[in-house]
Amino acid sequence: MKLRKIAHFAIGPIAAAGLGLITLPFVAWFFPIEDVGRLTMMQVVLSLSVSLFSLAMHQAYVREYHEENDKNALLKLSMLPGLVLLTVTTILILSLPYSVSMLLFGIDSKLLTFLLILGVYASFIINFLSHLLRMEERGLAFSATKIAPKLFFILLITLVMLLNFEASFNTLMVMNTLAILFSLIVFILITKSSYKILLRNKIDTALLKKMLFFSLPLVVGGVAYWGLTTMDRFFLRSLSGFEELGVYSLAVSLAGAVSVISTVFSNLWHPTLYKWVKQGVEPDKIQLVIEYMTIAVAIIWSSTGILSFILPLLLPEGYKSIEYLIVACVSMPLFYILSQTTGVGIGVTRKSLFSMLASVLAFIVNAILNYYLIPGYGASGAAFATVISFFIFFIIRTEASCIIWYSLPRVKIYFILIIYILITTLNLLLKDAFIYSSILWLVTLCIVFLIYKKNVVTGAIFIKRYIKGVS
Repeated sequence: MKLRKIAHFAIGPIAAAGLGLITLPFVAWFFPIEDVGRLTMMQVVLSLSVSLFSLAMHQAYVREYHEENDKNALLKLSMLPGLVLLTVTTILILSLPYSVSMLLFGIDSKLLTFLLILGVYASFIINFLSHLLRMEERGLAFSATKIAPKLFFILLITLVMLLNFEASFNTLMVMNTLAILFSLIVFILITKSSYKILLRNKIDTALLKKMLFFSLPLVVGGVAYWGLTTMDRFFLRSLSGFEELGVYSLAVSLAGAVSVISTVFSNLWHPTLYKWVKQGVEPDKIQLVIEYMTIAVAIIWSSTGILSFILPLLLPEGYKSIEYLIVACVSMPLFYILSQTTGVGIGVTRKSLFSMLASVLAFIVNAILNYYLIPGYGASGAAFATVISFFIFFIIRTEASCIIWYSLPRVKIYFILIIYILITTLNLLLKDAFIYSSILWLVTLCIVFLIYKKNVVTGAIFIKRYIKGVS
């Protein structure tokens, strides 16, 4: 893929991350910590709904895209099973004598329940339409849909402040849901040609079975991965309360800005990888990608550790501990993006069962660690559980890929990651007493540069030439 097209795909996630960094401190200043925690619970439920009700068919859509001629029929097949399941589940939940909003937010409100369901449906459709743009390599359109939710949310929250509306969770919920709905409208307008055609396509039952056979093992893994990334919020909500949840959630959200790299890379990596597979990929080519991604992970992790002291200066007094939580929270997207390269054999061989195994085992470890650590250590315990469980997730995916496909060199990677985990743990436990943390982060990064000296030099030369060429 050309650099120009890569830039088109990167604009959206990068801009969205930048807008997110503006939005979160803004919300933290004007809304109570407890409401920030409740907003996080809504976002957690939305991500669960996408993971569960999509039946991982969006991954089957990506996997089969280059194998099928009728792309619109493929999109319809990927959306239909999950949409039916979501509708049936919604009817069943609404018929139960329980308040969904009370269970999630501690507030009994039919309005909150309605807004939540509306957000779930919109997020479900957005998920599939974004993959449509991704596979069609419409980078600018894809970027527009990533920017839209954040931009709409900022505009709506700003309007709330200017009109002096009540700074309550109801207001936050309404604004967040409206932002999702406006984004869905943008998606539909951008993809309207494909959207109209797919409604007329017939259902290919043979292809549907093939896609479900690939995707269903990923559902368990997807839900387990959702639990792996969000269960700490539920444990904090029940064992520590909304205030501790609010601080930790903000740390996770800020660390999510790093996920922009993971998002950009995934959007480019999987289509490229499956093209390579069709053409006959060489393992050395994959290894080169892994080495450069390891360097990138080290740079981001060390930079976060060195610069984390800035965050408390931008937030209210109640968020002081975010300085120590952010480094651990950053490890989550970093482990994931690295596993996207070291675990390629799972997708290449279509043995998605191993993805499920990695998510389930890491989920179990995360649940156990959260249960025992949060009562005594609060948000720090949740952060440590995240680091360890995602390291296990990474190891399982990497080793499975090496077993079922090709055994790529990985000792250096494990050595580097263990060092980073140790420094992150010291940072969580010692906090202010860990006065030499910045030096350790810098020394560790230098060690990584020495280990991959050849790659660093080659990369620096390439960047230098590219800058000269642009100028």
